Amino acid sequence: MNLKIIKSYLQPSMLYRYRSLKDCDQEIQAIEGGYLHCAAYRKLNDPMEGLFVSSPGLRQSAGYRSIRESISDAKSHIGICSFSEVRNHELMWAHYADRFEGICVAYSFSKLSDALPESVEFVRMFYDERVPTIHRARNGREYQAKKALSCKNYRWLYEREWRMFGPLGRVSYGDLTCVACVYLGSRIRHHDRVRIEHRLAPLKIKTRQMIIDKYSISFEPRHRQATRRAILRRQGCGCLRRHSARASLS
Repeated sequence: MNLKIIKSYLQPSMLYRYRSLKDCDQEIQAIEGGYLHCAAYRKLNDPMEGLFVSSPGLRQSAGYRSIRESISDAKSHIGICSFSEVRNHELMWAHYADRFEGICVAYSFSKLSDALPESVEFVRMFYDERVPTIHRARNGREYQAKKALSCKNYRWLYEREWRMFGPLGRVSYGDLTCVACVYLGSRIRHHDRVRIEHRLAPLKIKTRQMIIDKYSISFEPRHRQATRRAILRRQGCGCLRRHSARASLS
């Protein structure tokens, strides 16, 4: 069979990683140390991770059970680190950043991919109503395992996930300029915000605070927030003075 190579000519400029701050120091240390953590697929929140079906040809192969077991074994040795294409998705903040109390770390995709070991791979997730089909012993067991781990049920489509495959555990990228910004959730605790801003300032990593305006999300530097609040206070005082003046005239 003549297999065509599928190319992607567009890549995201940024990838985003939503994080809870239940262990704030651990998250800060990962940024300071320039590393990411890759988990086993069984540690992820979707119980359908890595499911696949065998093609009729594979089921009729000699040693079929052994082949399936080897693919399953290969899956268990692949580390996964998940990213998203978006930083302002409400469900992502609710599910993965501890109900808006956490953070979202922005990584420069080009810098990160250059800084990571060559063995690390990125894949854009595929979403479908059916689990992937594994065919007869094509391209090796690791390839088939990564194929199974690159597909999720279409109901997860909102995540717009990019997945990093690497060794289990800590994977170093070293270059701290890979981190472009850290976005702070609207409900972040005061002591967590202060600790993050204090520790990241010497690294010249900027932070942005989430602003919720009706049903929209935006992010601003804290000094702009202070300016905005001062303007609103002045406007409020002005309105109050005008209202008082009209009341006295009447």
